[in-house]
Amino acid sequence: MSRVNELSAVDARLVKDLIERSELGSIEFHEVSARRFDGVEDFGESRDGGLTLGFQQRSETGVFGIRIVGDIAIPMGEARVVAAAEYKVLRGDLPPQRLVELFANEVAIMTLFPYLREGIASITSKVFGTPITLPVAQRGQIGFEVTPAEQ
Repeated sequence: MSRVNELSAVDARLVKDLIERSELGSIEFHEVSARRFDGVEDFGESRDGGLTLGFQQRSETGVFGIRIVGDIAIPMGEARVVAAAEYKVLRGDLPPQRLVELFANEVAIMTLFPYLREGIASITSKVFGTPITLPVAQRGQIGFEVTPAEQ
């Protein structure tokens, strides 16, 4: 997992302001699936699996959303979990894309990652017979590439 950019003092103030003027509306799973391949009876050498993470964001009137997509590929099969958080803007304008990305890295990813971990552990336990448990993600370890600030 690669390290996400550190916040500047200005960005930290913008994120703090957005935290104060928004609230978590919901957390939902958009997909929880796994498929076991025929004829493969164990995890093979890559027991932890090849985890690929993806991040998506959206904004519309009064709300913005963050999704984290986790794909696991192992010799025994594959799994996919998509978890999403929706935030309501309580006052002020809808944040620009860059601020949503910063907020996602500082707040939303840390909110969503435990749901992703649980979803992957649960579905892989049911389909593969043994759960795949993702490591704990530290702040800044995973997240969006942030749009550069305008100069």
